[in-house]
Amino acid sequence: MPDKDYQFKAILKSLNLIEVHIPKSYNGAGCTNFYLYEDGKYIKELHIASKNENSKFFTYNLDEIPELKIGVDYEIFDERNIVIQLNCSYLCRLDKYIDRTYFDGELGAIYSKEKTIFRVFSPLASYVTVFVYTKEDEEIKKTSMNLVKDEKTGIFECEVEGDLEGCSYNYIVKVNGKYNEAVDPYAKAVTRNSRHGVIVDFDKVNIDLNEECLPKFNKITDAVIYELDVRDFTSQEKSPFANKGKFLGMTESGYKTKKGIPMGIDYLESLGVTHVQILPFYDFCTTSDDHPQDTYNWGYDPLNYNAPEGSYSSNPSDPYARILECKKMVASLHAKGLRVVMDVVYNHVFNMELSNFEAICPNYYFKFNNDGTKSDGSFCGNEFESRHLMGRKFIVDSCVHWVKNYGIDGLRFDLMGLIDIQTINEVYKACTAIKPDFIIYGEGWDMPTCMPSNQRANMNNANLIPNIGHFNDRFRDTSKGKTNHSELYIRGYLTGDTNYRDGFKHIFAGSTLPIAFPPLFNDPKQSINYVECHDNNTLYDKLKVCCYDDNEDELFRRLKLINAVVLLSCGVPFIHMGQEIGLSKNGDHNSYRSGDLINQMKWDVLDSRKDLYEFFRQLVALRKQYSFFRFDDKNTIEQSIRFIDESNGCLVIDFFNEEVLAPFKNVKIFINPTKSKINVNLYDYYQIIFNESGSLISEFYSQHLTVNSLSLVVAVKK
Repeated sequence: MPDKDYQFKAILKSLNLIEVHIPKSYNGAGCTNFYLYEDGKYIKELHIASKNENSKFFTYNLDEIPELKIGVDYEIFDERNIVIQLNCSYLCRLDKYIDRTYFDGELGAIYSKEKTIFRVFSPLASYVTVFVYTKEDEEIKKTSMNLVKDEKTGIFECEVEGDLEGCSYNYIVKVNGKYNEAVDPYAKAVTRNSRHGVIVDFDKVNIDLNEECLPKFNKITDAVIYELDVRDFTSQEKSPFANKGKFLGMTESGYKTKKGIPMGIDYLESLGVTHVQILPFYDFCTTSDDHPQDTYNWGYDPLNYNAPEGSYSSNPSDPYARILECKKMVASLHAKGLRVVMDVVYNHVFNMELSNFEAICPNYYFKFNNDGTKSDGSFCGNEFESRHLMGRKFIVDSCVHWVKNYGIDGLRFDLMGLIDIQTINEVYKACTAIKPDFIIYGEGWDMPTCMPSNQRANMNNANLIPNIGHFNDRFRDTSKGKTNHSELYIRGYLTGDTNYRDGFKHIFAGSTLPIAFPPLFNDPKQSINYVECHDNNTLYDKLKVCCYDDNEDELFRRLKLINAVVLLSCGVPFIHMGQEIGLSKNGDHNSYRSGDLINQMKWDVLDSRKDLYEFFRQLVALRKQYSFFRFDDKNTIEQSIRFIDESNGCLVIDFFNEEVLAPFKNVKIFINPTKSKINVNLYDYYQIIFNESGSLISEFYSQHLTVNSLSLVVAVKK
C-alpha cells in the first residue's frame, strides 16, 4: 500500500490557506490550476500562492479562498479533473464556527418501548446514518435510518419505531468526504470489546443503591479517602474471593484472615474511612474483555466514558450484567456506610485519531496549538477540548449520568489542570444539585497545555474553583521527601531532614498560612493531603531508599508517624490501598501495567502487620472523634493553632483556642522525626490520648512527657 504521505491531499490550514499535496508519480511536471467545488457545484478557481517540492510530491499553498460553510462537502479539482476531497476539520477549531452550534438537550440513544430517538452532534458532517443490529447478534443488521440535520445546532436526529431494547447500534458519519463508523460517545452500554453501543432500559437495573445507609456528611474535611482499584483489591490468587478482580468481588463479605482481621469490603468498613476512591471503572481500552488475565491496565486510557468496564464484569457480553454488577458494587459500599468517588479521565482519550469523538466530528473535541499540532499536556498524545461548548456539555452530562444512574458520591479528576475552570465549576454545580454533599477534587498540576494559564483548573487558580480540592504535592514532598524516582533518596521533614520544619508547619495548616511558602489555598478544604497514591513508589518503598539506615522496626515506626500526620493535619486525608500496612511494589514506580502481583492488595500480609492495621483504625477514629482535626477554614486555623520549635528539630503543634477544643482546654501534638527521644516539660497536667502505640485509655496525667523517637504524641488538658 502506498505511503499515505504521498497520496493526494487537500487540507484547510487556515481561513485563507489550503495546502494541496500532489504525488509526482501522478504528474511529474506539477499542476497548473486548482478549482473549488461545493457539494459538486463549481465555486471558483483558487490562486496558487506558492509551490514546493521534494523527491516524491509537490506541495501547493492556495489562497483567495471564499468563506466556507461548516458541514458541507468541498472538493478540489486540478486541470485534469482529478478530484481531491478537502479536509475542513480546521473549521472546528475556530470560535467563529463552533460557538454558533450548541444543543442543550439529551443526546445518545433515548429509549422508550415505542421508539428510540437517536441524536448525535456533528456539525462538520454532511450525512449520518444509524445502523441497528439485532439483539441476538451484533453482526446482523436489523434496520438503518438516515438522521436529519439541524443546521443551527449541528445535531443529527431520527426516530426508529418499535422496541429496540437490547439492540446494538453504530453511526456511519460522512465527514470531509469520508465515511467513518463510530460508537456513540453517549452510549450507556457497549458490546463485548466495545465494538457497538447498546440500547438499554435502565428501569431493568433499577436496584436500591442503599444511599439511606450513608452517615451524615457535612463537609469535605470530614472525609477520609481510601484509594483502590477494582482489580487490585480482590485479585490475589490465594485470597478467598470468588469474583477476583471483578465488580462483584467488591461486594463479597464475611471473609477474615487467620487472626480475625476482616477482608474485602469488610476491611474497608473496619478501617473507618468515609470515601472509597476507585480507579477508572468506565470502559477503557487496553484490557481485553475476552482475556483480561493476559493484560493489565489501571484504565487511564478512556474509550467509552458512560459504560462500565467489561473486564470487571462476570459477563462482558451482557451489557446489563456490566451495569448491574457495577451498581451492586456501589450499593454494597453504601450499605457499609462508605461513599464512592469515581476516578475520571476527561482530559485525554487513549488514541485521538481512532476515537469516536474524532470519527464523528474531527478536531472539535481536541486542543490544537497555533501551528496546527496537537496540544499534549497530558503526555498521552492529545488533550480533550473542554472549552468547546459541546465538549463541556459532554463532560457535565457524563458526570451527571454516573451520579444519577450509579449513585456515585464524588469525582476525582485525573490531570484536572488540563480542563478549564468553567467546566469544573459547572460539573460541581450539576452534581451538587443532585447530591448536596458531593465532593470533587483532582490533580491540579500546571501542565504544558495550549490553554491560557488563567483558564486552567489547577492549583494556581484554586481561588477560582473554591469548592474543588487539589492533590497537595507540597504536602507530599515536604513531609516525606522527593517523589520522583530519580530523587527518592532526598528526605523530607518526617524522613529525617529537620531543615524542613518550617515548611512542615505550612503543610500541617492546610497550606493556607504564609510560613516558609506562600499559601496554596484560601482554605484547608482544598488541600488533599497525601504521601502515596497509585502513581510513583509506595511510601514503604520510598522509605527503604531515603531512610536506608533505618532497621525494619524504625522503618515501620516512621511509617506510622507519617500516616498519623496525614490523618491529623488540616485538610482532607488521602490514603492509598496498602499504605496503612506498608505494602511494597518491589520498587516499581510506574506500575500502571505491571500486573497483578505488583499491584494487588496482599491480604496475606495483614496478620503479620496487625499492629499497623490497628494503629491506622485508631488514628482514623481519633480524627473523626474530634472536630479540631477537621477545620475547614483558614481563619479558624489562624485563631486556634500555633507552632513551637523543640530541640533537635522536633515540633509542638499547640491548639490553644478553647472555644473550638471541646471537651478540652488545650491540645498539643508532639512530632519527633529523629532517632533520639526528647523530654518535654508541660508545665501543667496533661493526659496522653494517642502515641505510637495508638489510642490510650489511661486516666494518667503528667506534667512531664517523653516523646519517643520517630513518633507522634497527642496530649490534652481538660
